[in-house]
Amino acid sequence: MREPPDLFEFWQECPPDARIHPADQKVFDRVPNHGFEVENALPGCFMGPLQTAPVVLLFLSPGLDDGDRPNPELVEWHVRSRSGREPLVADHVHPPAHGWWTQRTKFLNRPAEECAEKIAILNIGAYHSKTFNDHGLLAALPSSRVVLDWSQQVLFPEAEAGRRVVICLRAARYWGLEAGMPRRGTLFAPAVTRGGHSHRSGREEMVSAAQMLMDRTKA
Repeated sequence: MREPPDLFEFWQECPPDARIHPADQKVFDRVPNHGFEVENALPGCFMGPLQTAPVVLLFLSPGLDDGDRPNPELVEWHVRSRSGREPLVADHVHPPAHGWWTQRTKFLNRPAEECAEKIAILNIGAYHSKTFNDHGLLAALPSSRVVLDWSQQVLFPEAEAGRRVVICLRAARYWGLEAGMPRRGTLFAPAVTRGGHSHRSGREEMVSAAQMLMDRTKA
């Protein structure tokens, strides 16, 4: 088996204020008409301490709002975040993103301060869009393939061995999973709403697993 890609090294190759990762540039040059924002938002496929987080939540692609417009503080946070060790974004850095992740982690019934240190968010796509509808281009981007390779070779085996809790909350098929599938170790793909919220029924098992691993992990 070939060596898995180093997701963190890949993103540290991206210049701090670049709107497109250099590895993706040729794809965007070939397809200038697309639904991704590559002028007024910084790229990034993960948020939070992905290298060490006991709980990882999977989504498809980041949304877009006015808070994504780069400023010096947001650029600096992105640089730190690409190490995979930075907590989830704080309210004073990016209020909309902070509000989004606090809503998506509420089902774990833990304080936001703890979630920021022990949960990571991982997307297949790195580019923001108001309404995601460009699945074909997403699949063609090298940055997306790095995420999927790293997940299949590193993250999912860790979850199947019970070393992490991984919960797919969007686009299970794109991750190579199936919504509603039986758990594999602590890899979960529950039935979810389009907004990325798990249904209440059947939630207890994965919440219990996540809480237990968070309790065992120091921030």
